[in-house]
Amino acid sequence: MSIIVIHKQIESETLYLPELKPLIGKTVEIVVREAEAPVSGAADWDAAMQAVRELEDYDYDVAQAQRDYDKTHANDHLP
Repeated sequence: MSIIVIHKQIESETLYLPELKPLIGKTVEIVVREAEAPVSGAADWDAAMQAVRELEDYDYDVAQAQRDYDKTHANDHLP
């Protein structure tokens, strides 16, 4: 089974899709779905900063100790 994904802005009800040439003569299923609008990077950082501001009772020392432990013991599982 072949899957071809084509990203194209539709400007007409008549489409020219040369990517489908290998499928000519075969029975196919065609699904057209509107792409989601891209999210700006700024919105992601805004959400992250808001989440950081809302943190309560976060023990930064324990988090650092866990990272240090992980670095020290990272290769212990290797033969």
